[in-house]
Amino acid sequence: MKRDHDTWLVAVTAGRWQTHGIRSAQAAGLRVMALDGDASAPGLAIADAFAVVDIRSPDAVEKALRDSGIQPGGAIAFVSEAGMASAGHLREIWDLPGPKRVLTERLLNKYQQRSIWDAAGLPNPQWIMAENLDQVLNALKSIGLPAIIKPVDSAGSRGVSRVDDLAMIPHAVEKALSFSPSGKILVESLMVGTEYAVDTFFHKSQAWILSVTGKVKVPGSGGTVAMELASPDLDPAVVDAIGKTAVDALLALGYEEGPGHTEIILCEGNRPGLVETAGRGGGFMVFDKMVPLASGYDLATACALQAVGREPPQVHFKRQAVVLRFFPTVPGVVRRLDGFDAASRLPGVEAAPFMEIGKVVSKADSDGDRLGYILAGAETLKVVRDLADRAEAMIHVEIN
Repeated sequence: MKRDHDTWLVAVTAGRWQTHGIRSAQAAGLRVMALDGDASAPGLAIADAFAVVDIRSPDAVEKALRDSGIQPGGAIAFVSEAGMASAGHLREIWDLPGPKRVLTERLLNKYQQRSIWDAAGLPNPQWIMAENLDQVLNALKSIGLPAIIKPVDSAGSRGVSRVDDLAMIPHAVEKALSFSPSGKILVESLMVGTEYAVDTFFHKSQAWILSVTGKVKVPGSGGTVAMELASPDLDPAVVDAIGKTAVDALLALGYEEGPGHTEIILCEGNRPGLVETAGRGGGFMVFDKMVPLASGYDLATACALQAVGREPPQVHFKRQAVVLRFFPTVPGVVRRLDGFDAASRLPGVEAAPFMEIGKVVSKADSDGDRLGYILAGAETLKVVRDLADRAEAMIHVEIN
């Protein structure tokens, strides 16, 4: 497509999971200015212009953009929680399309989400906000154990713990506070059931449910780190209820434009319970690979065009079953990591490592603790699971 040299999209964050969005924006004819605090971020090398800047500082990001002399047509953080506040700030200052500062704060702050969802009558667990160990202990007197302790403002499962006894609480509080820029955490009653991710796209207040995938969690992670996302084997009415809950949650926050990534627990009696939501795409292959494979919709291009005030492609579903499977880390040194190329030659399969031989790794504690992935798509869940299993059998991982 012919490039539009007058329309600039500012991509706040330019790491690995942002590169697909940057390339999609360029393929759609836009010019991209990429911002990241890491000078080696791969998105900087492919952007039309870039600046190395602290993306968590809206003022620093604004200054970098002004210094560039570029007049932005839009700002976006494709799958980056860290870049959302600065992107919202740029939209506010330049009056760009998309969520401004107040709405962006709601999309980032789990305390605000819980409060708004309570007021809207949406399915929350019991919850209390706290700032220190004493407040957490007091909250647990009414919430009880087991419980979830998590930061109000983190992403990627960072700082999230399940606590089953009193001895676990001090470490869980310390961990949650270490990942909370605001110094605030949530204590929540445990919702028992299978967790689902719902990926959506909103345009002019209309919502499309692009994918609903069930999660398999890493053993020993307290149910906080996923090792697989897959199309669900559920009654379609239940899948619809899960998707509707995600849509209602985002609409309650006032979110009517952009991608959404919402996590929901399906509790006893097929009752959806809200975990959290974000006004961005999901990382680790979800936004750029899994959702387009499951839905047939080019979400990255849609988000890029929408961010500069243009019409996104019309939604025409071409659905199929998907499995996105990860290899979680265990403590040690990566000694062997091969077979991904052979697995990728299977029909409908893509596989690749995230890490290299010699990497020192620890127990899987967040979404970043993954060695590699398998992504498979097929007409039915049975076929796609068989494909993923065949691919996994071809891959060899050794850590010691």
